[in-house]
Amino acid sequence: MPLLICPNCQTGMNEVQRSGVLIDICPKCRGVWLDGGELEKLLGQVRQYEQEYEAELERYRRAQPPLPPRNPYDTDDDEHYKRYGKKKSKLSRLFDLFD
Repeated sequence: MPLLICPNCQTGMNEVQRSGVLIDICPKCRGVWLDGGELEKLLGQVRQYEQEYEAELERYRRAQPPLPPRNPYDTDDDEHYKRYGKKKSKLSRLFDLFD
């Protein structure tokens, strides 16, 4: 007989260990029940993973060369440039809708 009964559906719950924390799970309604302090333990582990991720992301960003500033007036129309030797303006690209 299980030690705990689900307060939701009155079914015996299973005790599962996840990341060093014992969690009570109901097999019928899939409810998850935590004892006092278990949520804080899980959140502490999440915060630790987030800090490790942020530190690794910062190391990656420092290792990458900075991107050159982007010209907001650049049309990025490389296909047209390859074909005709000049880039189209944004206004002329607007009128391409009617072609």
